[in-house]
Amino acid sequence: MQARWIAFLASARAQAGVLRARLDRTTRRERLLLGGLALAAFLYAPVATLDWRTQQEEAFIEATTDRASARLALASARRVAADPTGQAAFDDMNSWGFEASNIEVARVRIEQRLVETAAAANLANARVTTDEEAETEGPLQWLGAQVQADLSWSGVFGVMDAVAGWPEGFRVTSFAYRLPPPPLNPDMPVSAPGSVTIEMAFPVEISEPEVSS
Repeated sequence: MQARWIAFLASARAQAGVLRARLDRTTRRERLLLGGLALAAFLYAPVATLDWRTQQEEAFIEATTDRASARLALASARRVAADPTGQAAFDDMNSWGFEASNIEVARVRIEQRLVETAAAANLANARVTTDEEAETEGPLQWLGAQVQADLSWSGVFGVMDAVAGWPEGFRVTSFAYRLPPPPLNPDMPVSAPGSVTIEMAFPVEISEPEVSS
């Protein structure tokens, strides 16, 4: 073992000597260029990591939305196939979207459902908010909602799986997370959890109450 270690050190010294000799033969300008390339690589590494992370977040959003749409379509197709009278298709049309007499009622309904879902998924310190107004896109109105909580992947997937099963439908508009900072002492446990922010939009149907004349 000692002989192998000595041979390894000798080989490392020889390689270092070869590199040093090559650097000695380079000009000052070439050394500056090499240093610039090394610095550029050092600075680009975090940028490349951030770009990769952004791509993964976008892929997660797309996959979650596609899976939710596929689930709703499959469930609807099964109900329609089992009901030749067509009543199932009519019921599906009526169940799409959150019905409410005004936007405030829709906000409360969505917030309550999300709070209950986050609690059932054990998503700690969940804070749910909704937009004050809905956005109209084509024939639909969409109300935005945001869930902020401590980062827990099991909790995140639990929430997304549950919401994907809602008959009202939804879409993910943004997904971001922050990992917990590494402890100063590797032997110490992580003191602060990371965080996750999930932004979604839900279709709403505001049916104003009729005013009798």
